[in-house]
Amino acid sequence: MLKVIADQPSIKKYTRQFVRKFRLFVDEQVKVKLGHQGASTPAKVAWSKKLGIWTFSHVSKEVRYWNAFGIGKPKAGALLPITSEINFPWSGIDRKTGAAFARDAWGGIFIIHRGKIGGGKKGVGKSLFEHNYRGVWSFMEDGNYITQVAVIGMLHSPRLAWQTANFVKKIEMLKSAAVSSPQTEIDFPDATFRQDLVGKLPESGGPDLGAQCDHDFVVNNLAVHLARWKFKTGNDDNHELFLLDPSAGRKSHIFEILTDARENNILAAAAKLLLQAKIDQDNPSPVLILPEEKMPAHAQSLLQINVNAAGFRLEDDRVIFYGLEKIRLDQKL
Repeated sequence: MLKVIADQPSIKKYTRQFVRKFRLFVDEQVKVKLGHQGASTPAKVAWSKKLGIWTFSHVSKEVRYWNAFGIGKPKAGALLPITSEINFPWSGIDRKTGAAFARDAWGGIFIIHRGKIGGGKKGVGKSLFEHNYRGVWSFMEDGNYITQVAVIGMLHSPRLAWQTANFVKKIEMLKSAAVSSPQTEIDFPDATFRQDLVGKLPESGGPDLGAQCDHDFVVNNLAVHLARWKFKTGNDDNHELFLLDPSAGRKSHIFEILTDARENNILAAAAKLLLQAKIDQDNPSPVLILPEEKMPAHAQSLLQINVNAAGFRLEDDRVIFYGLEKIRLDQKL
């Protein structure tokens, strides 16, 4: 279980480290006004084309560390709405502040979010987050309380900036869905890959939160990787990722992606794939994506039950996939 970090020196130190994670990605500083009409703040935000987000950090002494994020390249002088805030308290435990740092039993430091999202629109708030956000969830010792929180990422991971950008994009999608209330049924000819459908709804987190925090990053990169090969990707409430056969308009492959690849998780993922493939009228081919070091022990046994396995490894903020060539040969384009 995680435990919230409440001492001011640690919060100050970790906030500085958090902010520094984004500096290598900055392409441009843009002067804007943050907020909304009648309550805006002049600011110089940092835009990152690679991450697809802008960031702004400010210290309110004795109050909080303010970190605002938004989607898309801002225009100079524009009134810029904030998509998400990842704010840390100045010190102590402040449950009115959206984010916090937390430590696991092995000393790993994580950025968590309590689900406080705003935007001034009906239906946008903590309840929306708690019932709809898909990602990494964990229980946290929160002073005298046990609180369920969303885990954004691991502070010392080289992929933290990507994990944070993914969190911000999911919040934008949640807010947009709350306002527009779109139909959730998939129309396969127009199937798309949506980042907000990647991850899990609230439940108790497993022991390897660091690996779990890499999950969305790996899934998103796999979708991009397959799209570059001209595959049609999609997902829905039951599948984080699938491929469509463009000639037949059906699912050709379904995927399960494991970053926390403990034995029980591998068995559960394989069983899920087999069941989904069996009951799906499209008769898709099941593919299990595993960390590179797990492939020698499991690839052959998975193949014996008609589950194809492919591997990946993480190199800082890159994902290297291998073993996907069979999919290119299986599907007619």
